[in-house]
Amino acid sequence: MNETPAKKSKLRRYIVTGLITLFVLALLGGTGFMLFMKIKFADFQPPMEPANVILSPVVPYEFKDTIEAIGTITASESATITATVTETIKAINAQEGQFVAKGTSIVDLISDQEQATLDQASKSYGRYNQLVKNNLASAEKRDEEQASFNVAKAQLDKRKIVAPFDGFLGIRHVNVGDVVQPGTVITTIDAIDPIKLDFAVPEVYLAALKQDMPIEATSAAWPDTVFKGKIYVVDSRIDTDSRAIMVRAIMENPDHKLKPGLLMKVQIIRDVKTSLAIPESAIQSAGQKKSVFVVGADKKVAEKVIQTGQREPGVVEVTSGLVAGDKVIIEGQMKTGDGATVHIASEKTLQDIVQDDAGYSIPRKQDSLRNDFKITPKDPAAATTEPVTTDGQAK
Repeated sequence: MNETPAKKSKLRRYIVTGLITLFVLALLGGTGFMLFMKIKFADFQPPMEPANVILSPVVPYEFKDTIEAIGTITASESATITATVTETIKAINAQEGQFVAKGTSIVDLISDQEQATLDQASKSYGRYNQLVKNNLASAEKRDEEQASFNVAKAQLDKRKIVAPFDGFLGIRHVNVGDVVQPGTVITTIDAIDPIKLDFAVPEVYLAALKQDMPIEATSAAWPDTVFKGKIYVVDSRIDTDSRAIMVRAIMENPDHKLKPGLLMKVQIIRDVKTSLAIPESAIQSAGQKKSVFVVGADKKVAEKVIQTGQREPGVVEVTSGLVAGDKVIIEGQMKTGDGATVHIASEKTLQDIVQDDAGYSIPRKQDSLRNDFKITPKDPAAATTEPVTTDGQAK
C-alpha cells in the first residue's frame, strides 16, 4: 500500500528531531566529562625541577650618614713668581713641571753690573773693618760700608729668581733673552702634598660641622678613586647670598693626582654605624610590605617579611626579620616560591656585589659627574674631560 506524502513528511521530521537530540546529548555528555576530569585533577601538578638561584649571606655592613657638597681643590701653598726689576733673562735653571726645593734657582737675570758693585762694596767693607780693628777708622764709617754692601747684595739677589717654598713649577711664560719688568709673570709654583679642598655647606648643617670630621671626595678625572681627608677649618662667617658657609679640608696627595682647580664631589661623614645588610636585588616589594626569600640548609625556600633602614647604592640595611648568616635569594626569585626546593647555582658576598656594581657603574658615574659638574669634552670622541664651570654650591 503506498504511503501518502503527508506520512513521509512526518517521518522525516521525527528522524531530524531524533538526530538533533542525540547531538545535543552527546555534546552535553562530553562537556560534563571534561568538567569532571578538570575538577578531579585540579590539584595535580606534574613534578618540576628545582629552580636555579644565586644566594647572598646576610652580613654586617658599615653605613655612613653623610652631607654632600661640591668643592674645588686648592694648593696648600701657591704663588705666582714675577720679576721685581727690569732686566734681561740670562739663564733658565728649572724646567716646567719640575719639583723644586725652597731656595732653588729658577731664573737668572743679567747681573754683571750688580756683581761688580757687590764685589767693590765687599772689599771696601773688609778694608774699613780692618782699619776699625786697628783704631785707624771710625765704626760709623765701617757701618756705612756695611750698609752699602747689603744694598748691593739685595740688588744682586733681585736678579736671581728662586723658589719661595717646596713645590711644583707651572708653565713658564718667558725665555732666555726676554726683557722682563716688575710684575712680569715668569711661572707659578704650587705645593700640593698635602692639598686643600674648599667647599660650601648649607647653613642648616652648621651645627654638624666640626674640625677633624672625616671627608671623602671623588672627581670626574678619577671616578674610581675615593680621596680621603678631614676638615681643617670652618669659616667664621656665612655667605648671606648663598646661605652657605665655606669649609676647608686637607687631604694627603702623595701620588699628586689632585691638582689645584680640580672640581670634586664631597661627602662629609657625620656618623658611621654597622648594621645587617643585604643586596637591594634581594628585596621584593608589595605595597608597604617588603620581603625576601631565605634558603635553609635543606634548600627549602621560606619567605620572610623584613623592615629596612638606611640605603646605599646596591645595599639596604635590615633592621628586623633576618639574622646574620641567613642566605637570601638575589637572582631567581621569579622561578620559585615559599616552600619550594631550589638548586643553589652560586653564592656572592655583599662585597663582591658592591664591587661588581661599582665596576659596572664607572662609565655611568663619569657621565653623571660630567652632568653634575657641567663638564663637556673638547672632542666628543676623546676620553679626557675638562671642567669649565663651578658655582661652589652644595648639592
